[in-house]
Amino acid sequence: MGTQHGTPADELTYYELDEYFPTTAWLETYAERLCASEALDREMDGWGVGWNGDFVFEIRNLPIFENAVNDLPEELWRNLGEAIRQLPDSTLEAVMQTAPEEIQENVENRTGTLQERASAELLETPLVESPEKVWPGLRNIMPEVLDSLVDELDDHVTDEGHVFAWLEMVDGDCRETATMQSLDEREHRVRIAGEYEEWKRLLSGDLSLLDGVMGGTLQVTADMKNTLQYMDAQLVMVDVAAETDKRFLF
Repeated sequence: MGTQHGTPADELTYYELDEYFPTTAWLETYAERLCASEALDREMDGWGVGWNGDFVFEIRNLPIFENAVNDLPEELWRNLGEAIRQLPDSTLEAVMQTAPEEIQENVENRTGTLQERASAELLETPLVESPEKVWPGLRNIMPEVLDSLVDELDDHVTDEGHVFAWLEMVDGDCRETATMQSLDEREHRVRIAGEYEEWKRLLSGDLSLLDGVMGGTLQVTADMKNTLQYMDAQLVMVDVAAETDKRFLF
């Protein structure tokens, strides 16, 4: 995989962190949309009042093992590549001297100018390895959103590549959100689970929750007490997620 070239940097559209799915910032924006939904107020009237009504969205197998930094949306990595390629030799040499030894060796073994070698090495880093390969000197020249995404991978994605998004749902409002490292960290009433690609289809409107469940690509696990009368509320929650602006990371 070589360093990618594509749309000129000045022609790219840039996005805030809360527009990228599945980040914690997007989850917080989604929670605000849930609280503002009049349809959810109607369908979830009384849900979770006096009992636990929390949800977990289990998003399995984000492609962090097979994808590299330059497989992310182009606007996230292009500025980093451009910034590296424009650094004077003396400045880049100083930045590289503080890099992990493995990265220094990899850069040394590549061909091309120092700027080309350093850019290729960093952009071709597998995403699963990116948190441990980012050092303070590099953070100084990284775009803020990309820097935040590296922290997201480290703090909110499990070692297996899953995201467990927890939502405290009471009476049609989402009172709190969080991510978990395992399903047993927080009690919950309903869990909707599926592969990352199925979540993309669901939140793009290409797959309905009912079709996903009937087809076996999505699983809904719920304590049946108090839930049957609120089936439509789950559909509204999915509708709100689909209507919330998003840009998929993969």
